[in-house]
Order: sequence, then structure tokens, then C-alpha cells
Amino acid sequence: MKKKLMLLINAIVSLAIIAVIIHFVGLGEMLRQLERINLLILLLSILLLFFMDLTMAYRILFLLRSTGINLRFIDVLKAHFVGMLAADFTPARSGYFATVAVLKYNYNVPSEKAMLSIFGPQIFDFGVKLIAGTIALFYITIYSLSLEDSWLMFLGVLALLAIVIVMLLILFSERFLSIFSFVEKIPVLSRLYVMMRRMQTHSHVITKKTINILTLIAISWTFKALSWYAVAKSVGITINTQFPEVFFYFFLQPLVTILEFLPSTTIAGLGLSEGAITIILSLFGVSAANAMVFALVVRVKTTLLHLVAIPEALKMAHKPLS
Repeated sequence: MKKKLMLLINAIVSLAIIAVIIHFVGLGEMLRQLERINLLILLLSILLLFFMDLTMAYRILFLLRSTGINLRFIDVLKAHFVGMLAADFTPARSGYFATVAVLKYNYNVPSEKAMLSIFGPQIFDFGVKLIAGTIALFYITIYSLSLEDSWLMFLGVLALLAIVIVMLLILFSERFLSIFSFVEKIPVLSRLYVMMRRMQTHSHVITKKTINILTLIAISWTFKALSWYAVAKSVGITINTQFPEVFFYFFLQPLVTILEFLPSTTIAGLGLSEGAITIILSLFGVSAANAMVFALVVRVKTTLLHLVAIPEALKMAHKPLS
């Protein structure tokens, strides 16, 4: 009941923020921008996003096979889609770990191996986004904002850094994990604790496959950046920078990820990330209305692409993770 209430509160806050932003940038101007959208380029952006999903699903499959688990690629892809869909409606996109539950309950993958295939690469993914997003934040601070205007955004850097450190300790430090041994007496948390302990026994897979993981992250990051670039072109956005325009989107997405980790009562940064994108693009000469259209199209197309995961999600609905 508390979870449902919190989700409702998050949804109300998120929608309120979106409504306020739309009010200030102008709904009429946004609708005019939408009327001029290039659907062909938008479809290309969706295709590029799908290629990103294929890469991320292959990363899961690759690590599962490294632990002795053999699954069909299509099954892993469906599990990944469920996680991506859940991520669109959970704070800090933590819902992506729903992929673990799908792998366990729909395909009988041991929970510790399923968690390893998600948890391990996510550390590297967050690390890459932390570096790229921090570089972008410093760039904006130096060239567009004063430190007083942007100090709050550095809280997101600290939050993401803390998360990366804790995840590393959970995966590789038995001593750190033993600090939480007291939860063994708590029914639900005890199962999670035992799963994490079992996951640590396979942590060597992550260290041995580091190069492979980083390569796949680079490929998926490229597809994500190209997808955002295509969305920008579909809504008529051009960014004038000292470097090729496409590289702007390699850093915009990690920067937005950092902002999604700012403490807020929103759904996956909904409202916060859209507002941040609008402000950032405005600093580069993009109209507020067009920037907001870009932000909303990015989110909506992502959610629409992953809606096909609903039947897969319903297969394991209401089943507790153990």
C-alpha cells in the first residue's frame, strides 16, 4: 500500500512539473513544433534505440553464458525490454533490475547469476556516465553558467559516485556485505542478502570480461547518442559547438542521467530531466518549446518501443524475488 501511495505521489509531482514547464514554454508553440516533426528521421531514431537494446541484451546473454547459463537471445531480449519499461516508471530508473526477476521466474535462471549479468555491467555503465556527465557539467559551467548557478547539479555527481562505490563494494567485498548480515532475520531482505552473497562467488566473471563489457557499453552508448541526435534532427534542432554536433549528444545523455540521480519525488526523473534538457539546450540557442518537444519525444518514443514487454512482464507479476 505504501509503495502504491509513493508511486502515486511521484506521478503527481512528475506530471505537475511537466505541466509547469509546458505552461512556461508555451503549449501552442510546442504543438506547432510537433506538427513539423520529420517522421522518417524519428523512425530512424527508434531503430537506433532498438539497436541499443540489442546490444544491451547481448551483454546480458554474454555474461550469462560466461556463468554456464544458456538461453535464447530472444528470451534475454524480452527480459531486457521488461526492465527498460519498468525503468521508465521508477526513481533513478532502478526498475531495470526487473530484468533479474524475469530471467529467474520466466526462464529459471538462478537469481545470483541473473543479478550478476545486470549488476556487474551497470557499475561500468554508471562509471562511464559519471565521467562523461561530469565533463559535460564542467563544460557547461565554464562556458555558460556560473558555479553558483550549477552547484546543485554537482549533487547528482556525488550521488552517482556514491552509488558506483557502493555497488563495487557489494560485488567484490565480502567484509562490506557482511555489515548487512543483520537482515538475515528479516524475511524478504534475507533472501536478497543471500542472493548477493551468492552473486559475489561469481564476481570473477566481471573482472575477466571487463574489456568485453566496456566495448559493449561503448557500442550501446553510441547507439543511444545517435538516437538522440536523430530525435533532435527530427524536431529541427541544430547545436552550434566547437566540435562535431553529434558528439554533443554523447555527453548530453550522461549529464541527464546524473540529474536523474538528484533527490526528487519524481518517476525516473520525469519532469526533472525534461526541465534539465530544456535548460541545457536553451543554453545552446534552442528555443524552450523546441527543447521541451525534444525531451518529451525522447521519453515517449522510449516508452512506446518497450511497451511490447507487457505480456512478458505479466508472466511473472506478483512473484517475489528470492
